[in-house]
Amino acid sequence: MSGATEDEDPVDPSDELTFIGLGGCQEVGRSCHVLQYKGKIVMLDAGMHTGREGMAAMPYFDDFDLGTVDILLISHFHLDHAAALPYVLSKTNFQGRVFMTHPTKAIYKWLIQDSVRVSNTSSTSDQRTSLYTEADHMSTLPKIETIDFYTTHTINGIQVTPYPAGHVLGAAMFLINIAGLNIFFTGDYSTEQDRHLVAAAVPDPKKVGKIDLLISESTFGISTAPPREEREFGLLKSITNIVNRGGKVLMPVFALGRAQELLLILEDYWARHPDLQKVPIYYTGQTARKCMVVYQTYINAMNDNIKRIFRERMAEAEAAGNAKGLSSGPWDFRHVRSLRSLDRFDDIGSCVMLASPGMLQSGMSRILLERWAPDQRNGVVMTGYNVEGTMGRTILSEPDQIPAIMSGTTNAQTIGRRNRDDEAVMIPRRCSVEEFSFAAHVTGKQNIDFIEAIHAPHVILVHGEKSQAGRLKSRLLDNNSKRSANNAETQQTKVYSPENGAEVKIPFRKDKIAKVVGRLAQIPAPQGPDDERVISGVMVQNGFKLSLMAPEDLREYAGLTSTTVLCRQHIVLTAATIELIKWALEGTFGAIEEIGQVKAETNGDSHPEDGAKKEVETKIEQEQADEEFTSEPARTFLVMGCIQLKWSGRDKEIELEWEGNTMNDGIADAVMSVLATVESTRASVKFTQKDVKHHHHSHSHDHETKEALSEEIQIAKSTNGITNGQAQPRAVRNQLANLTPEERFSRLTMFLEEQFGNNIDPIETPRISHLTQVDGKSLKDGNADSDEDEEDVEERNAALMASERARLAALGIPVPGLQIKVDKVIARLWLDDLTLECPSKVWRERIMAVVERAVETVAPLWSVGGGSRG
Repeated sequence: MSGATEDEDPVDPSDELTFIGLGGCQEVGRSCHVLQYKGKIVMLDAGMHTGREGMAAMPYFDDFDLGTVDILLISHFHLDHAAALPYVLSKTNFQGRVFMTHPTKAIYKWLIQDSVRVSNTSSTSDQRTSLYTEADHMSTLPKIETIDFYTTHTINGIQVTPYPAGHVLGAAMFLINIAGLNIFFTGDYSTEQDRHLVAAAVPDPKKVGKIDLLISESTFGISTAPPREEREFGLLKSITNIVNRGGKVLMPVFALGRAQELLLILEDYWARHPDLQKVPIYYTGQTARKCMVVYQTYINAMNDNIKRIFRERMAEAEAAGNAKGLSSGPWDFRHVRSLRSLDRFDDIGSCVMLASPGMLQSGMSRILLERWAPDQRNGVVMTGYNVEGTMGRTILSEPDQIPAIMSGTTNAQTIGRRNRDDEAVMIPRRCSVEEFSFAAHVTGKQNIDFIEAIHAPHVILVHGEKSQAGRLKSRLLDNNSKRSANNAETQQTKVYSPENGAEVKIPFRKDKIAKVVGRLAQIPAPQGPDDERVISGVMVQNGFKLSLMAPEDLREYAGLTSTTVLCRQHIVLTAATIELIKWALEGTFGAIEEIGQVKAETNGDSHPEDGAKKEVETKIEQEQADEEFTSEPARTFLVMGCIQLKWSGRDKEIELEWEGNTMNDGIADAVMSVLATVESTRASVKFTQKDVKHHHHSHSHDHETKEALSEEIQIAKSTNGITNGQAQPRAVRNQLANLTPEERFSRLTMFLEEQFGNNIDPIETPRISHLTQVDGKSLKDGNADSDEDEEDVEERNAALMASERARLAALGIPVPGLQIKVDKVIARLWLDDLTLECPSKVWRERIMAVVERAVETVAPLWSVGGGSRG
């Protein structure tokens, strides 16, 4: 069986990105998506479905805890992307931060305010009005923060960079970076150059890096559209035909967005055709009139065509003596009139009317539709995208009748009749209906080209009906298969088209890179895998950025202050001497370093160089002298390179000093445990009981003291009854000396398992490479018979192994060796002479140190005939 592939490896949940569609998945409307990665949560858009009312129009907010969201990004001001924002900010536990561009916020203010007023007056559902009020909307405006295109902002470890999306003024695509993962959200976007907006911008991979996940709209699926010139020609021809036959043209549009583009087209055409200038062009609604100020303000955010018109108009105004250029901007139309309400509209003769809303659900566009639909001279020209379930989608099928929801029974008595079920007043539809796509969404080809240019390994399709999203997904996968057939190494793109409420989990294994700064950056970096140098320092994480630095650089590079805790422990040992203490510490920690020694001073007035003797007259003074000893010199040792042990000498006091941290504290505890043990050993007790007289002769005193110390160490070191090379009985013996070889081997393996876990296995086959002869025959190839066959070699090797096993058994060695596995490194320890074979120098030294300590701990490893071998 083949091994598991990379995709089959278990994935750490922290490395998974989770996408949750709360709205706008396999549908157009109520766009709202949630991204979760590395503990960060980003929400994209918060819109309402324009074809529904009440809570049915809202995203599925109940499926997610909005209180956990870090930031909410609004792509543009259209209702299906922003209308639920007041509800989120005023009616839920949302505590995050909200961002949108400056033009989006300026228009959002008026558009939502107008939407609330229209809903309150025209809605047939009481639920719609109770979602949020105009006061709720206005009170939440201060919570919205504005950002500019191409500027990067870091919020709670999340980097956000907006890019122009085309579509409408202020529309943004967002590049989101979380822990090095790049996510690009298009929102609604357009790559087409129109009369006032810049086209969508693609992030430069050289600057931002590779895009790991693309979330793209799929509004038109794989549908295409004629060139813009053909669409403009067809639109203007249709409008001209309607007005020439004496009819009225109704163009349902959103108050902001495509309406401004269409006004620029009509203004230019009317200016070039004087015969049409007698036909008025109207655009309705106070919201549209108020928001035109926003368009006049953000001219610099528009394309070169608007900037050219602005410069020309300003030059004309200056030439005419209008220094301030009043009423001379590109949005000051000469052939278009603003209509505040239908009360001031004289409905006589031909006209062109741009009225909102664009999907004919309610408002002024629905009133005019019901009024003009029965007259065959009139015409409806649809220019935007219409969501399924709206009157805008229904009218495209040219039904014979339409329901009257704005005209009421009054108009029904004259131009309408009730249908068969007596459910609604129906109005006959005799006007013409035509459609020209000016929706400012990418076509299928434009969307595919954009997605393939981004070249992200994962693509999630949103903002498209199920059929359209499915077609686009199939086309992308088909293109991916064709590329793979031509080049097997081509990156495979995974495409997702989730339903609302579904979770998409995508694993991302991102390398964690730490930047070395400060003093550590001056150290040459390790070169290649064979370079075993280790760079140590303090890892500092700021958001998701990692920096490695020396502790001394924490203040400068991380703004952190460091505190060193110096620990001291005082212990009085009345019995144990410094030599016994040193020996005990060496037995536990290996060689310890003596870092300072003070010359001994004698007690009293006598000095060795004087040679003088002081006579003691009384017995009391003699007894007092017997109690006095020469003051031992103060000595200082360093244990494990971190614990400083200071021996005071006279006071028999030990001071331990170390820098407090987890490792040093553990070593200090071990040192104190050794000191407490050595104080209560029999060697210490025997030394305290020895009667050593003080004769005021330094030489004689030193000699007897040394004899006592020598006997003390001999007692402590007596492990098998061997003293000065001769076997002598001892009352004090090391209990480990009586252990059998099996018991010693068992303790050795237990010691090694504590260090290296269960990765220790016995080696059954003895080694023979170190042997030179057997049965008097040399094993060297040079002395072997040239005609010796393989059977002879095998027989000799078998004899070698048998001889080696017998030798090891005589020594009490149960197996030839042990195999120790550490990560991918395999080391072999041969027990007869404790040689270690290991390919890694670092691990060889580490394992050998543990083995040596283990042998010292469990006493001489193998003993034969009273001798020892270790």
